[in-house]
Amino acid sequence: MEYHKPVLLKETIESLKVEKEKLYIDATLGDAGHTLEILKKGGKVLGIEINEAALKRATERISNEGFGRNFLGVLGNFKNIEEIAQNNGFRKVSGIIFDLGYSSIELEDMGLGLSFQLNEPLDMRLDKNLGVTAADIVNSLNEKELASLIYRYSDERLSRKIAQAIVEARKLKKIQTTGDLVEIIKSVSSPGYERGRINPATRTFQALRIVVNDEIENLEKSLPQAARLLLPGSVIVLITFHSLEDKVAKDFSHRARPSVSEMYKKPLTPAEEEIRTNVRSRSAKLRVFIKNGNKI
Repeated sequence: MEYHKPVLLKETIESLKVEKEKLYIDATLGDAGHTLEILKKGGKVLGIEINEAALKRATERISNEGFGRNFLGVLGNFKNIEEIAQNNGFRKVSGIIFDLGYSSIELEDMGLGLSFQLNEPLDMRLDKNLGVTAADIVNSLNEKELASLIYRYSDERLSRKIAQAIVEARKLKKIQTTGDLVEIIKSVSSPGYERGRINPATRTFQALRIVVNDEIENLEKSLPQAARLLLPGSVIVLITFHSLEDKVAKDFSHRARPSVSEMYKKPLTPAEEEIRTNVRSRSAKLRVFIKNGNKI
């Protein structure tokens, strides 16, 4: 079975300075790429995963590689990281990872409606307990609200044209699939969109995914909780992939001073070799926050 390789893996593990028998939290378990490296170094990991299928897949991988003894996987949202950690015996930990990227499996193979390259129900919910789908949003918001949402969460310069096209299209029939939405976006995008660097649907899909899953709000809630769980001298490693996530990271860094400081003056980014082998890594930024004291 093929598994997702996380970006900046070497830099992440080096920043954690993993020690045997110490406790760590992987707040975005995914395919367990980070977790396995911690387990191999003798650490104990609590892995939090919002998607049930992804949690099962990661747990089986860890078990098959012989590291199940020091791993505990929990289905949950990292916005509740403090409660989840305390309920599972991880009250004070030596490191926490947030990797906010999406694997190709999540985007393309799990039927979540996250990919503009497949024709699937326009859902986008990582947690099926969430009430609102992407289809609900595009079929209910008015034109102004849609344009504002798309621009705010993706900086899409065609947000008004896309919103107008969505509203016109849904007059004829309800927008139900990713394919429906892609065709609408293509209808107002020029052949030279972004000089061919990204698909015209990329930013609109990003905006809808962020809103459906409350990604920005959840990160804002989670980072202060994560800092409270850390032992003094321990770190949060945060990997972001777009400016909104990185803004939350910078705002947290300013608010949490002096209890928390950043390890590096500038965020780490992937080397050219990593970008060549994984084009999705090109926008990744890694920040490391150090806990300087007991209070936050």
